[in-house]
Amino acid sequence: MSGIYIHIPFCRRKCIYCAFYSVALLSRKQDYLDALRYEIEQTLNYLPSRNINTVYLGGGTPTLLSINEIEGILTKIRRHYTLKPDGEFTIEANPEQLHKTYLKDLLSLGINRISIGVQSFNDETLRFLGRKHNAEEAEAAVHLAAAAGFDNISIDMIYGISQRQTGEWEADLQKACSLPIQHLSCYALTKEENTMLWRKIHRHELPDMDEDLANREFHQLLQCCRENGFEQYEISNFARNGKVSRHNSAYWTGEPYLGLGPSAHSFDRKSRKWNVSDLSQYIDDIATGHFSGDSETLSLDDQYNECVMLGLRTAKGINLAQITELYGEKYRLQAETQLRQVNPEHYRRKEDCIILTDEGEFFADGIAEALFVSSLLTARHT
Repeated sequence: MSGIYIHIPFCRRKCIYCAFYSVALLSRKQDYLDALRYEIEQTLNYLPSRNINTVYLGGGTPTLLSINEIEGILTKIRRHYTLKPDGEFTIEANPEQLHKTYLKDLLSLGINRISIGVQSFNDETLRFLGRKHNAEEAEAAVHLAAAAGFDNISIDMIYGISQRQTGEWEADLQKACSLPIQHLSCYALTKEENTMLWRKIHRHELPDMDEDLANREFHQLLQCCRENGFEQYEISNFARNGKVSRHNSAYWTGEPYLGLGPSAHSFDRKSRKWNVSDLSQYIDDIATGHFSGDSETLSLDDQYNECVMLGLRTAKGINLAQITELYGEKYRLQAETQLRQVNPEHYRRKEDCIILTDEGEFFADGIAEALFVSSLLTARHT
């Protein structure tokens, strides 16, 4: 089944680590919403079916939109697409924007999953990261979402932050696991090019990333999640009671999806296209019916490489029989041959699958590259 991602490109300010496209031009919200409605009309034939399994409002900060503005987007989507009765409908949110009435209104629109950008429960760390909320607001937001009726709540957390105190990550994890959440996404702090963090490191205002610290805290994460009933189903994602992110899982298993809004990506299994990362150009070009982005057709090598890269990130790993079926025997041989370069402590074989071990997960990108037909995808798709 297909999914739709809608990029809401507005933020009050940029966090120090964020590389996602966003702007503070809230004065252009209405222009953006008009362009988005046009784009929905222009892309109706992209997906193989108008029946969809998931909708995801991401950003940026979707909760900078009013309930009426969100309702306008959803009305347009529902006019042309049918979401399965048990479909997953996610919105990303910042803690400081959530209050009781707003949350209940989101539920009334059919949004049944909320992903809250907590990042930390420590005020000093939140200030370092450039977040607008404090620890009290982060915890309160989760409780408010649960009280409003959300039974599928996810939070994002960041580890590998060398500026914080010893034991703080463990305290963050314990706090997170004590809350009424069903899903946890945890990412290592990384210096994405042209972010504020990247610039500060290059100006020697901050130390470079500490991989040893990130590795230690990653293993703390694994242990804490297992002790608290969270199942790891992808390297960075953990779920209780089967509440995996169906939308993101579709990315990892190669399902087609349509991306709407500036910088959004779309995929139809054979090719990929992406919109321009410029709000003004997006608005101007959509109004004239011009596609203001780029695209690529994926060769069989590309498709195999993507299958390896994404599959290794999941708990199921990569299925060699499936690789043979989809791409041919030579690609299975490629994986089997190149696997000899990989540290045997970093993976295990289960029937016809290659699955990363706890230690191997921290080196997933390098292991995937070792199995690639070429290394050309490394910069393009990570």
